[in-house]
Amino acid sequence: MIGLSLSYKWLLGDHGTLESPEAFLPRLWERGVRSIEIRTVPAGADSDEVLRAAEPLLKYGFNITVHAKVKTVENAVSEVLEPLSLLLKKLTQKELIVTVHPIVGDNVAMLRALSDCITENGYPIRIALENERKMPDKTDGDSLALVLDAVTEVECKNVGICFDMGHFAWYNETHTLFPNQLPPKAFLSRVIHTHIHACEGGITHHPLVNWRTPFADYINALSFGYFGAYNLEIEPERFVGKFTPYDAYLVSVDTLKANLPVCAALYEDIKLNYDSRFKASMEILKEKDGCHMALIAPSAYVFNTNGYRWAMDIAFRTVSELAESPSRVREYLGDIDLMVLTHGHQDHFEESTVRALAGTDITWVAPGFLTDRLIALGVRSEKIVTAVVGEAITVGALKLRTLEGRHYRPGTNNGVPAVGYFIESDGMPSMAFPGDVRDYRADGVEELGADYCFAHLWLDDDSSDSARYLPKVSEFSEFMLKASRRNILIAHLYESGRREDGMWQSHHAELAREEIRRLSPDTNVSILRYCSKLELT
Repeated sequence: MIGLSLSYKWLLGDHGTLESPEAFLPRLWERGVRSIEIRTVPAGADSDEVLRAAEPLLKYGFNITVHAKVKTVENAVSEVLEPLSLLLKKLTQKELIVTVHPIVGDNVAMLRALSDCITENGYPIRIALENERKMPDKTDGDSLALVLDAVTEVECKNVGICFDMGHFAWYNETHTLFPNQLPPKAFLSRVIHTHIHACEGGITHHPLVNWRTPFADYINALSFGYFGAYNLEIEPERFVGKFTPYDAYLVSVDTLKANLPVCAALYEDIKLNYDSRFKASMEILKEKDGCHMALIAPSAYVFNTNGYRWAMDIAFRTVSELAESPSRVREYLGDIDLMVLTHGHQDHFEESTVRALAGTDITWVAPGFLTDRLIALGVRSEKIVTAVVGEAITVGALKLRTLEGRHYRPGTNNGVPAVGYFIESDGMPSMAFPGDVRDYRADGVEELGADYCFAHLWLDDDSSDSARYLPKVSEFSEFMLKASRRNILIAHLYESGRREDGMWQSHHAELAREEIRRLSPDTNVSILRYCSKLELT
């Protein structure tokens, strides 16, 4: 999510050389900005005034963060939290990130005072302690270690770090021999907010005109598992005569947007769109006739076969951190007829989802190596039907034949037990689910002749190295054509729980589609993204 710091005074009416909020905020939204940091709310500010500053942001639907000011340990709560009391009543977002600078004094005590007040009152707030370009007493120094030590010692879920990339870059360029060094992993793992700004002539908070190291390295190191805003913190008074505030803000937004890694863009898309797409995909469960499917996660399926509603491998992983729908899985799927499972990896067998659905009347089809785990998570044993490789079972409207899984690398024990399925229903198209395949060798592969094959893309362990994954494209294509020469649906893309070098994307899927078409020109090939909906005919 791209964010931008805007002046508290400007939001209250002191517009200076910048347009009014009513004129400028819609332009930011059109440019892709979705989060605004109110900077800086004075210590002990009037809560009515804070709400008035936030009202334009609430009106346009921006996510709001706050840069607050704290002076002393003793007054931290009244200086930082009390001014936010009225704003909290108006917020619709999940939480409010509040950034503060380190103080001269006991930062651990300051953070604990804020954390305790947040916990006692149930406030949806997390405090982010920011690394500054100087120490709290204004002497030169790297405050990164100070911030990390304080946050680590407090060790509360409502306390994290604001990584000011501009300050860290300034210190490294000015005071070290290693201008491109990265923060330690322990620091990055605790980051919940960011500040991004360029440094020109030793002056920070300049516009982000050019994309260069170390910012690219910082964001790439941070991106996987970071769900907060990439927030531009620019101060127009520092570059008077070089840029207008308007141009400085927008060129910085454009530069950042053009260079965000895939993970960051994926997380933003999930935050903004997943819930509405998920809700729309659930409409297939209302159908009375035909065969309908929806892909609700990279390899999680929901089907409606002539009114018989079933699903396979429902798991959300990090989508749960970004969207509301996973927390309502029982509401949406608690009355389906059947759940089918293939193996125990977290993107196919998710304990929180199993627990949510365990007390329902759903029948579970699962291989024997998963049954004990299902029972331990609350699924009643009488609701479990064991899938045995080579055997066919009838459950409700479906006939399922269990296929041998190939989730091991060829000739190794590197993998997990898994099964696939060939599924039929009277008058409906047949479906093959090879599952997550790692061994594409032709030995013993059955010609299934299914109407549809659900093909999970995997071409090697490194999706960034074409020398490794390109040779696998033909193997993948030939294997999936053994399952169906009529329709192949490619899934398993853009898994939000994977790093980018292990994430399969559209351009990889296009390679497979082209190869399948070359080998079998009459085969229809579709690439699925969640939440895709299809009627299977």
